[in-house]
Amino acid sequence: MIIFYDDQCQFFSNITTIHKNIWIEQAIQQIPTCTQDDRPRQRALLYTLQQWTDFAQKYNIQYWIAYKTLVAYHQHHSLSPHDLDIELFIMAQHTAQLLQLSQLNFSSIYELKVHPQWYIVEATKRSYFYSQGIDFITSNAQFINRKDNVHLDIWPMYNYHSNQTRIENNSKPMLSEYNKNYKWKSSPKEWTFPLEECLFSGMKVWCPAQPEKLVSNMYEEISVEISSIKCINGSWTKLDEYRSVETKTTMNNQETSTEQMTKAQTTTTRSNEDLIENALQQVPTCTSGDRPRQRRLLTNFQAWSHLAEQYNLQYWISYGTLVGYVQRRGLLPHDHDIDVTMMTDDTPQLINISRMNFSTDYEIKVQPQWHIVGDTHRSYFREQGINFVAPNARFIHRKTRYHVDIFPAYDFNPLYANKSIEDKQSENLTIYNTKYNWLSYPRSWTYPLKTCYFSDIKVLC
Repeated sequence: MIIFYDDQCQFFSNITTIHKNIWIEQAIQQIPTCTQDDRPRQRALLYTLQQWTDFAQKYNIQYWIAYKTLVAYHQHHSLSPHDLDIELFIMAQHTAQLLQLSQLNFSSIYELKVHPQWYIVEATKRSYFYSQGIDFITSNAQFINRKDNVHLDIWPMYNYHSNQTRIENNSKPMLSEYNKNYKWKSSPKEWTFPLEECLFSGMKVWCPAQPEKLVSNMYEEISVEISSIKCINGSWTKLDEYRSVETKTTMNNQETSTEQMTKAQTTTTRSNEDLIENALQQVPTCTSGDRPRQRRLLTNFQAWSHLAEQYNLQYWISYGTLVGYVQRRGLLPHDHDIDVTMMTDDTPQLINISRMNFSTDYEIKVQPQWHIVGDTHRSYFREQGINFVAPNARFIHRKTRYHVDIFPAYDFNPLYANKSIEDKQSENLTIYNTKYNWLSYPRSWTYPLKTCYFSDIKVLC
């Protein structure tokens, strides 16, 4: 049997703390800043969250990240650079446990404040208690860093809905929250439980079981709001126009001058450039060549997005680009191209566009053997500038040769089906992946296509 003395336990505790602090400092370096106050606030929030996780583990408090913090985790697994607090959920009935713990003198820096009326569900019926330091009514409690003046908001989650008169025996278990807009919102309990450990800015916290479903179904507005906040001229600014930069100039007067048209086009170009520059602030760099390459790739993707919208091309992001979207809602910092997929039967549309003089900067190259299924049976046509066989086509920037790869998807699997006798729209889609394997998956995983924002560029997912 190994016996640890108090001084040994303290030694190991100190070592653990040092390691945690190193992880936090490394995580902070990955978070962008815009103002001189950003880094101190970000550091204070993450150290406060670390203290909370230790506190919650010590006293067996069940919690999970919520609202903006959950959205930030879903988008890039870390603190949003402009966040002013961190948000957590606990089951409402567990607030009584927090109330008991708030009486402890557990720290000279941190304190736990519980709203005296936490048992009143609707925040509109609660009061402020300024004399007790309770300057909040919507959350049930706050874990406060008195030194740095930051806090964690602790929100209640209910296993019932106050407007429900009865619960059906066969009804699906639901959780309900009384949100910041003073409205009830419910979600399936299985979206939250069982809780799972996850890494948020390098530290272990508790996450709901299916964060992607909660973000897309419950917190879509929060997600859009976070994505619309950009660093403009040294301050964080919410610019909805950067979210929906669509050039739809309505010509009320058909005699609009060429000068006016040129001015509108120039404004659009500047808006697109500003959008990309702001998106690039969220993409890390490692080498001196990273930023120019990242800028070119996003500019290419923006141009492709506009072309696809103009000609009603049905595509969706795929492969490494889709991974980037899932992991960080944008470009992977080391990517060298953009990947999209189109139904192979739509390739003739690309052939027609490739024959047009649609741009002086860009061109579309279509593989002459695009109709041959499986790129191992295709050839290169280097004299025509076709130095690829796997994609059906490429959208290429003439000067730099950076490109968007356009891969095919099929309504059939050539290994097992005869296209001539198979329904035009089968239940599955099939792709021929980069390792020369056929992969089939349910069509419903792709369709219907949805608008999404990849590094703030409007694309199809």
